[in-house]
Amino acid sequence: MNYLFNIGNIIGYQFKNKDILETIAIDDDLLAFANYIISYTVDNKIKNELFYYENNILNSYFDFKYINDFINLVLSDEYLEERITKLHLNNDLPQDNQVNSFKLLIANIIKDSNDFSIIEKLLNLDEAIINRIEDKTNYGKLVFEWAKRKYGGKPVIEVKNDEIILSLEGIDKKFQCPLKTKIISILEASKEAYKYIEENNLILKMTDIVGYPDQDRCINQLQELFAKGFINEPVYKIAMKGTNNGIDIWKCRIMIEGYKESFNAEDTSKKNAKRIVAFQMLKYIIDNE
Repeated sequence: MNYLFNIGNIIGYQFKNKDILETIAIDDDLLAFANYIISYTVDNKIKNELFYYENNILNSYFDFKYINDFINLVLSDEYLEERITKLHLNNDLPQDNQVNSFKLLIANIIKDSNDFSIIEKLLNLDEAIINRIEDKTNYGKLVFEWAKRKYGGKPVIEVKNDEIILSLEGIDKKFQCPLKTKIISILEASKEAYKYIEENNLILKMTDIVGYPDQDRCINQLQELFAKGFINEPVYKIAMKGTNNGIDIWKCRIMIEGYKESFNAEDTSKKNAKRIVAFQMLKYIIDNE
């Protein structure tokens, strides 16, 4: 399995036992071990981060429905497929069953190092918990989104002297709070960080990212707004409507999930038709921001 050498570079892990790269066999026992490792990692994360004792009584920071839904989510093939894509492992994992291959990668890391923190990072559990909290104001998600939009990165999270310290690129102030659990403390520090962002007029608008609608750049402007998490991915539907004096007429429609409006245009050029609807949609989105 020489592909594991490339994977090691992608995920920042190098196998200590090089023989494992050649001797791993895909079988039911190894997959069962992989499923156990993934379940154990998720369960342990939930136990350590979302539960606490008060007067010798076990309590949870969140309701049990959220916890059960979260567990079911991160154990699903759909979530693992999402992680494979985010980690850019699509081209390095065997193509026949990439989810099983990803699970086997996790099992082999544990066999090689017994380091469960690597598995937490591969599964992105901290951010997954924060992003899926169903709260009216999820400050953790807001701050992570702000960082992605502002500089294409994430907040820096440090644990020092029983405190969580949250830092954002371009902001000198550090946001600190006592360490309860890592997740809960990140949420509390994020609340302080987002208040600072609001008070200093640092909330990002779409025009801060892409400028105002430009007919020459509008397709790329929409794509950048999608990449930065402002909008869902634009969907273009292009088809030939017919001909006029021997010239092909193309019709294009654009739709974006979350917006009721869609736009249509016709042109003798597919590219121009697409550009026209992209400009109309971009102008509509920014006018209604």
